[in-house]
Amino acid sequence: MAALIPKGFISPKPLLRVLALRFAIETMGGDAIITDFMRLALANVIVTTAGNVGFGPEVYRLPPRDDADVLGAFARMIQRMIDDVNTIRGRHRAPFPPAHVYHDDARLLSSLAQCPPIGIVITSPPYPNEKDYTRSTRLESVLLGLLNTRHDVRTLKEHLLRSNSRNVFAGDDDDKYIADIPTIRQIAEEIETQRVKLGKTSGFERLYHRVTRLYFGGMYRHFAALFPKLRPGARCAYVVGDQMSFFRVHIRTAHLLADVAHKVGYTVEGIELWRTRRSTVTGNDLAEYVLILRRP
Repeated sequence: MAALIPKGFISPKPLLRVLALRFAIETMGGDAIITDFMRLALANVIVTTAGNVGFGPEVYRLPPRDDADVLGAFARMIQRMIDDVNTIRGRHRAPFPPAHVYHDDARLLSSLAQCPPIGIVITSPPYPNEKDYTRSTRLESVLLGLLNTRHDVRTLKEHLLRSNSRNVFAGDDDDKYIADIPTIRQIAEEIETQRVKLGKTSGFERLYHRVTRLYFGGMYRHFAALFPKLRPGARCAYVVGDQMSFFRVHIRTAHLLADVAHKVGYTVEGIELWRTRRSTVTGNDLAEYVLILRRP
């Protein structure tokens, strides 16, 4: 377990309290729904109370704390969650529409094979940058027993969209799906040209141009897998932001994804500005857009 958690992300005393609470939850018996409810509350407590982690926007290590009121924070979170459920029940009549959660690769969507035709999709996929999403959720994933070995971490990364150099593997070939889209090819070539110009030679930096191609190729696979599961006229909204993480080359993510979606067969109905955010790399404001697609 310790080998999977980044150094300093949790102190010894809070760690023992989390493990004791997890043991109590998992051995109490009873309804699995209640157990999952409590595990969800514990996941929140691990990050917000027990751990020495912050987000801004990347995950980073805070000064270590000697101890933490893990049990008290857990009790308060459980009560807050119960209050939220009661609020919803008070505002809406039961029965509620069914909700399903599928564990799947977004480039395959094989779990949706038996779903009725989909009418609307609203999502925000990863952007092409150097954010390792498995690291952002590593602490709670390990302490809840969701990741137990390095093989588990690798398997998780293999089923994620390629958006950073830390989840690129030798056999990846998603880039073949967008090889004929000139706008993406030009951006990837510009990134590699800039790397050579700056004299950057690390293994991760050498992958930046490849990450870019794999990202948009993976999104092609996602769009293609989703297309037959949509009913005619269905609309999709993708919230994606521009990026300058790779040697400050400006990647206009939404506009490039529009080219990818068009190739799959979607109608691009618009690219609407959602907000601007400050880049941690350049200090400049970068735009975040909503890409609106329709299945003809």
